[in-house]
Order: sequence, then C-alpha cells, then structure tokens
Amino acid sequence: MENILIAETIRSFFPEAGPISLALVPGDCCYLQGSEKACNTLFEMLTGLKKPDEGTVTVLGQNPYTMSETERAAFRRDCIGAVPKDGGFLPELTLLEQVRLPMVLAGLSGDEIRSRIRKNAFDYLPLHDLYNPAKRCTPRTLALASLLRASVMNPPILLLNASFEHLKGKDAELVWQEVKTILTENLAFLYLGSAPAPAYIEWTAQISGR
Repeated sequence: MENILIAETIRSFFPEAGPISLALVPGDCCYLQGSEKACNTLFEMLTGLKKPDEGTVTVLGQNPYTMSETERAAFRRDCIGAVPKDGGFLPELTLLEQVRLPMVLAGLSGDEIRSRIRKNAFDYLPLHDLYNPAKRCTPRTLALASLLRASVMNPPILLLNASFEHLKGKDAELVWQEVKTILTENLAFLYLGSAPAPAYIEWTAQISGR
C-alpha cells in the first residue's frame, strides 16, 4: 500500500523538535506523544506551515515546500484535514461561517456546501449549534465543529494536535465516538498528544481496531 504521508528525519532547530521519521498509509490510526512545543512544531511541519530545517515532508507524492505559498495553502486545504490545538476558530464568527470557509475557497457551489455539511454532520453536533458565534459555544461543540471543518473536503489525511485534551469525561468520549464515524480505510489518522493521556491512547487503539 502506498504511503500518503512521509516525514523523513524532519527536524526543527527553533523551536526544537525532532528528528522524527514516520510514514502513514490509508487506514492507519496513530498516536504520538511529546512535549507541547514539539507537538506544535511537528504539526506545523507536517501541515505545510513550517519548513523543516532538516529532512523532507512528502504528502501524496508531493513536497509541499516546493510549492508557492498560494499553492501550498490550497494543497493543505484539499489534502490535509488539520485540527489545531485551539480549534482555530475566530470568536466573533459563527461556526457555520468557519466550517463553510474551506469549501467556499475551493469554489464549491452553495448546494454542494450544504450537502457536504449535512452528510458530514455529527449526531452530537446539532446543525442549529453551527449558527452560534464560536465564543458562545461549549468546548465539546467547538471540538466537533473543528472536526467537521477538517473533514468536509474529504481529505486523505486527518491530523490533530492535542485537539481534545481539554475535554473531560463524557464530552471526550462522545467526541472520540464521532471520530470513529469519519474514519475509513482510505483515511490516515494521526493524533499528536502533548500530555500523558492513557485514555487517549486507549481510545486511539480502539478506533484503530474498529
């Protein structure tokens, strides 16, 4: 099976992270644990936001760091479902506006955008919640909305950076249940964790064995 994400001895000198090598194929479900700084930096290097000081990143056979900034942004939008640690939401805008944004930038029609949102919506994320500004939403709603935004472009890679570590108890369990619903044999899933979290490792293992 062909690798869809390859990191070959990538390293950042500042902030310091790596060296690390990894390869993901469709259907993979992986958990990597490290310091918060290392996870943030690795997330940026793998998603095309920070060029490694050493080593190379290859996504779907292409090196995103040989592209222009505009090309790399479009490539990242279409090919990598990225969920940053803070969710990446602007507090004043509604969740719907921000979930729609990658599809609008990709030039999808209004009908196609609505269809994808309905198709990818989660049981524990009522559609009416998407009409609220991010600043008024619960942590669980924000987590689910960030997952929805990352999946609507049907990317082959889903990459999360400590995205759910702030969730506790039932909220965390429900979000991880929803993660299971979007994973397919064609999708590679990587979760970067910055805190000792046996529960997350256990849930990731359960998802991997779904």
